[in-house]
Amino acid sequence: MASQRTLPPTSGYYTYGAANSEAYLEAQDDIELSKSRAKYSPKGGFHGFSVTDICAMITNFLVPLSIFAAVWLLISYNWHYKYELLDWILIAGIFIIVCFLGYTAARRMLQVADGSTDHLAVWAAALFVGVLLAFTLALAFGWRNYSHNMQQFYEIKELNSYTAVDASNMEGKAFMDAGTIKFLPGSHLDLGKSAGFMNLDMYCVAPIVTPGKNHSKIAKNATYDFWAIGLNCCTGSPDNFACGQSATIDTTAVTGGLRLMSNSQLPFYKMAVTQAATKYGIKSPHPVFFHWVQDAHKALSDYQRTGWDDFFLALFFFAVFEVVVVVLAAMGVMIVKSKYQ
Repeated sequence: MASQRTLPPTSGYYTYGAANSEAYLEAQDDIELSKSRAKYSPKGGFHGFSVTDICAMITNFLVPLSIFAAVWLLISYNWHYKYELLDWILIAGIFIIVCFLGYTAARRMLQVADGSTDHLAVWAAALFVGVLLAFTLALAFGWRNYSHNMQQFYEIKELNSYTAVDASNMEGKAFMDAGTIKFLPGSHLDLGKSAGFMNLDMYCVAPIVTPGKNHSKIAKNATYDFWAIGLNCCTGSPDNFACGQSATIDTTAVTGGLRLMSNSQLPFYKMAVTQAATKYGIKSPHPVFFHWVQDAHKALSDYQRTGWDDFFLALFFFAVFEVVVVVLAAMGVMIVKSKYQ
């Protein structure tokens, strides 16, 4: 008898397995996906951040802050004044480091997304922004601090200091190397011979005179070589001069002079003296220019103190800015991680 082939049953175990094959495959996919997520999920860490993330936070804060401080210190202080070429070489070296960090960050941001390390692109972007702004801001504001405060401090400090100077009887050419001067007690400004020269700004001058002399009665052709100066603090008319500490302190109590060191302003102050000489019929063969202050040595120290105060204040604000950048980057990392966890 010929054997008969039995067809697979249409019900029972085989029917159940066939009907649920699609569900089975879907379940297998879910299991593999769960394993993949478990593999990529950060282990340990703090509030969902891995050890790598915490290291990235510290790096994103300290590296830009260090670059900011290094560039500011190099551009603002003694190294720039004494060793300018070496100073710029070091700054160029820091710039190369910034470029390398920027290149590395850009490469990381342009990598193809793989799910497991996508969040590192956020840290890379934050680091790139931090180091770029650190270098740029420190260079710009550090240079401003140097030109406004520290350069004048270093230049004046290298010049000589004189006391008991008789402004009415001494010649200016004998004090061409003066950085700070203390005039005879009671020395004051002859505001009746003040003048100003306008070139976008008003460059104001007033002669410094010895006490006890009525200069309004001195004949024409009198010599005035010592001049107090100021910017945009007069109208150019006689008896109109409100520059320096003479604007807030009785001029009889102000007997100090801090030398003008700006080569760009010097020609305009000389023009103002020329106008005063022509207008009042006086002479000034060797004019020397000073900021009229109560204590020249204290005023010089103020340049140094202001220069360092600006650094610490700028460093504090940049640190606050970096904290904000790190917090925003951390929020971005959490958003990216939420897509694969």
